[in-house]
Amino acid sequence: MIKLVRVFFYLIVVLFIGDVTDLFQTKLSIFKSFIYYSILLLPIPLLIMELKAHCSEPILRKAIPILTIVGLVYLNPLKLFFNIQPWQTQQVILINENYENHKVELQSKDVGALGYAKRKAEVFYLSSYFYIVLSKSYDDRNFMGINWKRIDSKK
Repeated sequence: MIKLVRVFFYLIVVLFIGDVTDLFQTKLSIFKSFIYYSILLLPIPLLIMELKAHCSEPILRKAIPILTIVGLVYLNPLKLFFNIQPWQTQQVILINENYENHKVELQSKDVGALGYAKRKAEVFYLSSYFYIVLSKSYDDRNFMGINWKRIDSKK
């Protein structure tokens, strides 16, 4: 049982780090909420299970949930609640002529009482729901010499 919880926890940690660093994003708010709520709730039961496990277990297995809890307290759980909403595409600005999944988009997301956050991002879609952010700050000079087609379509 504890091995299954460990594997699930490590998977959640990797997805959470990918989302926080804007490497791997999703447009599914249910999936993103599941990741964020799991990262907030799962370290405590895992730590209890690790402490009840045999003493011959490596100390690193006990340290990872502790470091996760300390990191979450440092990040402030309330800020994490504001980041649960995924980025929504407001407008597709450019599309790569060679790869239709490679786009420059104007994106926004609701950050609760703080209003809306907006960004122009260069993204590469892995599927219709998952994408990789290649550049968070779009600048016209970044894309000279590449076959880009201006779209200007609103969604």
